[in-house]
Amino acid sequence: MNRTMSVRQLSLYLKGVFDDEELLHDVTLTGEVAEVSYSDKHTFAVLADGDVSIRCIHFSSRDAIEKGARVALRGSVRFYDKRTGVTFCYTEFFVDGKGDKNAKFIALKNKLMGMGYFENRPRLPRYIADVIVITSPDGAAIRDFMRVVYDKCPFVGIRVYPVKVQGSEAARSIVRAINDLQRARTDAIVLCRGGGSDEDLDCFNDEQLATAVATSRIPVISAIGHEVDYTLCDFCSGTRAGTPSIAGEIVNGRALRLASDIQNGSNAVRNGMAALYTKRVKRVARFGSTVTKAVSAKADNAFYGIGSIMRRGLYATRAKFYTLTGRLQATARRLMSAAARRFDGKHAATEKLCALLKALDPNRIIENGYAAVVKDGKSIKSVSELSDGSEITLVFADGSASAVITKLNKRLK
Repeated sequence: MNRTMSVRQLSLYLKGVFDDEELLHDVTLTGEVAEVSYSDKHTFAVLADGDVSIRCIHFSSRDAIEKGARVALRGSVRFYDKRTGVTFCYTEFFVDGKGDKNAKFIALKNKLMGMGYFENRPRLPRYIADVIVITSPDGAAIRDFMRVVYDKCPFVGIRVYPVKVQGSEAARSIVRAINDLQRARTDAIVLCRGGGSDEDLDCFNDEQLATAVATSRIPVISAIGHEVDYTLCDFCSGTRAGTPSIAGEIVNGRALRLASDIQNGSNAVRNGMAALYTKRVKRVARFGSTVTKAVSAKADNAFYGIGSIMRRGLYATRAKFYTLTGRLQATARRLMSAAARRFDGKHAATEKLCALLKALDPNRIIENGYAAVVKDGKSIKSVSELSDGSEITLVFADGSASAVITKLNKRLK
């Protein structure tokens, strides 16, 4: 029969079941301590048996329980309805030696140490400008790492190789990633995962994964969990970072060193060039001063020689000028005298011609009472040029008159 229940009703019902079940009270629970922590006066522990675990709490007591120890806890199972969780509340505990999981971890750690995997690991290079991060692309760890790096060194290249970082397939996935990246060109590999329980970080205690980290030719930065968490990958890597953010700061240190050394090198080159330039300028200045003095002496000598030549030339030119001036003046006087004589002769001849022209001037004759005969714009010099009825013009000194020939009288020869 189908029933409808609210979340609160279901939680209260389960709490009642746990409270009423006698088998869940006064129980001795055995297992291996996977985690232990304290809050105020309470002790919190995670008891594991293989891949199964349960949270345990002892109120008002800070028990000296070591992680990895095998213990027996006496108490009862409780169901907390507000968070719908099952917790084993114990009142007594007994240590029963070392747990199997912790013993296996220590044995594998000693094995790897004996193979030299914890020593002589490839160290980070002096400069880092490119890294490849092996992590889950969706986790907060990669975001923390990138934020820390890009805040100070945005020029660093960050590439992400996506893998699983939890579960049964995580170790194999990370081993494959490390092997693939051995052919990559990068300055460092960052193995990155955020915090979690010991069970969450178990894949980083895998022997094959620890071996792949230890034998990587590219330096590996192990940034797994919190600062208190240690895995075999931390021991086998060349550099351990307590958290992904700390890994970012480690990368920043070498990236900023690169930028600083480039700046220092640039300053050294600039200072060297400035010193060389100053030295060359001084040499050129000294050479220029020497050349200037030599040229000045040569110029003074040349100027003195040119002045002497100019003075001699001036004296010679002046003497030549005076001689030519005397000659020109004498020639001018002779020309003026010859021109005067020629003018006087020409003037007398001109006077004679003027008198003759005056005597022959037809206007003068007309002024004496004579008239000029003109026909068709031409002067008539003979009566033969006229005929009866010819129209003529008579030109007088003070005007003209028109006339018609009515009779011609020719002189007999």
